Amino acid sequence: MLIICSAILLFFSGCSNTEIKKQEGESVKSAVNAIDMKPWKVLVIIGDQWNDPYSYNIDRNRVSGTDFTDVVTMLKIWGVPFDILRLDQQRLQINRFLDGAVRPNYGCVIWMADPDNLEGYSANYQTLTRVVEEYGISLIALSDYIKTKEVADLTGVDYKGVAEMSLDQDNRFEITGDHYITNDEVGTFLPDAGQLDKSRWGRLSSASEIYKDKETGTKVSVIQSALKNGTKLLGSIGKYPQLVVKDVNDATKVIWIGGGKDWFRKYPVMRRIFRNALVYSIGYGIFNDNFENGLIFVMDDVGCSEHAWSMRWHCPTPDKETLIKYLIEPLEKYGKMMVQNVTPGYANPVTQMVEVPWTIKPFRDVFGNWQDYGSTKEGLDEGLKRGVFEIQTHRIWTHMNWDLDSPPGPWWTGAVDGEMAEGPWYTERADSRRGVPIPSNDLLFMYRTGIDAVKKAFGVTPLSAAASSFRVTVEEGDSERLRVAAIAGIGVSSNTGEYISHERSIEFTMMMPEVVVCHDLDLTVQTDDPADKSDADWYLLREMPAEDLLSSKIAGGRRINLRDKDEWINSRKDKKWMGFNEYCAYLHTGISIDGNNGPEIELYYDQHYCHYFRDNSSSWTIEFPDDLMDDHAISVTIDGVENKIISESGQTIEIPEGTGKHSLKLNFQPK
Repeated sequence: MLIICSAILLFFSGCSNTEIKKQEGESVKSAVNAIDMKPWKVLVIIGDQWNDPYSYNIDRNRVSGTDFTDVVTMLKIWGVPFDILRLDQQRLQINRFLDGAVRPNYGCVIWMADPDNLEGYSANYQTLTRVVEEYGISLIALSDYIKTKEVADLTGVDYKGVAEMSLDQDNRFEITGDHYITNDEVGTFLPDAGQLDKSRWGRLSSASEIYKDKETGTKVSVIQSALKNGTKLLGSIGKYPQLVVKDVNDATKVIWIGGGKDWFRKYPVMRRIFRNALVYSIGYGIFNDNFENGLIFVMDDVGCSEHAWSMRWHCPTPDKETLIKYLIEPLEKYGKMMVQNVTPGYANPVTQMVEVPWTIKPFRDVFGNWQDYGSTKEGLDEGLKRGVFEIQTHRIWTHMNWDLDSPPGPWWTGAVDGEMAEGPWYTERADSRRGVPIPSNDLLFMYRTGIDAVKKAFGVTPLSAAASSFRVTVEEGDSERLRVAAIAGIGVSSNTGEYISHERSIEFTMMMPEVVVCHDLDLTVQTDDPADKSDADWYLLREMPAEDLLSSKIAGGRRINLRDKDEWINSRKDKKWMGFNEYCAYLHTGISIDGNNGPEIELYYDQHYCHYFRDNSSSWTIEFPDDLMDDHAISVTIDGVENKIISESGQTIEIPEGTGKHSLKLNFQPK
């Protein structure tokens, strides 16, 4: 029994070797009580990839290359807690790897700092060696970032240099080693048509997924090296190792994943290898897989005053009957739901103030359309009641510029074919009409007011808004936009799916659910009006004569024929339809380890960001390395009640509804 308990202790322990040796001589009871799972948390160490001096925005504007964003995308979408150490600003100091009790704060370190750009204590590789050998924190090193002897020695390879190699069908990366990390992928070649992920948002998918496209001529920086004793070869390019694993001891692992820096983005098999490496190096894993085959179907603009006043985008607001017939009933039929990104603030030129759209009296606009926002609200309420609509705020509050008064305004009194026709008036996230940043205090006011307007109208708390830096450059003053959105309580961006928190924002590069966006304009009957265009031809309206735009009852770009009550759902019926609330809940779940009473994983669902889980269960995938599964019968007790047998690694476990803390106590019995 002592041997078994000690084995489990070594497998999960984040203690130093000194602590482990001390425990070997203690009693069985003491050994059991001392079981201390490695933290389910990683430290990502980078060099100069991140350009944001405030270490908040991780996006295309503030990150050079692709690998850093791809790594944090995988970690955040899977739900793996992580911190970032950036050696362009910080140093390799031992306490940076430890918690307040001076114990290991991480189960694994991901090394992706270029040694060529490090100096002084940022290149203090002795600290990295101590982290692995003295404190038992595992290490995953990536690509050519091991091109210094000290890091290469840790990974178990004899470093000889770096060479740029062009890979093709005759000279490829090959997975050769049978191991938990490679997961039956022996014989896989990269680049290879059977591995290339061509989707915009990549998903974790099987290595057997076949694409017709062939990719040739890929250049990668290849570490020229040889294996040292005790290092297992899992993959190589020609004679050079590129995927290796070294077991420092039963609890501590060092893994090197070479190849191209964009391979996680391009190849699903490399994402699987990275995930397996996390499990093998930490000893277990718990992952969010609920975005697999996910679809967020969104309708924008309902409630927008732009429909009644914009020359290049106008249409009647949908009434209750239209919403029921073409959206609510089809969604009920197929058991699906969609997101309504509503505009809860109506810029009213009559009163020259922002009002509640649902209280505007019906009227006929200058284009001849009947606008009945009250009927729209009745339809939205009906969809919410039947459970097929999720209500979020669209842009922020009004879909309009933050300042409709100052020059070159006022917009309120401008001619429909004059100042009112200027497109930048209808953009809320940036003041592109004047080319100046929006003051942060005004931005915060708009977010909070938009959220409050949705709460008061529909009794729900929105968690998403069009808050991303998409199409906006740093020079235009967007650096604080997402931080302000986080202060207001926004958890995700509705237009790009970015993760938003008080700690950081992340613009994902892959693996998120597919987001399909349409507009309430798509509910209108197709006309022969010259301004009634497809989305691809909407740009033609910029050069269209004013008389054609004014004479068109419908102006804008159509995306989907929503009047075909079955096709728009039926063509996507095999997708997992979800909303931004569920998406936000998984991204904002807190995961920690409590080893005081044996191995126990704690999930924390915040009452605000995770309010979807208040009335809905959740599911997570739990994984263990093969040797642990082979030697032990494993079960998990959920919230002290349900005992679930783990019959295979990668098994899904369901967590009952309710916010707050949920406990997953792991139980191991030798077979």
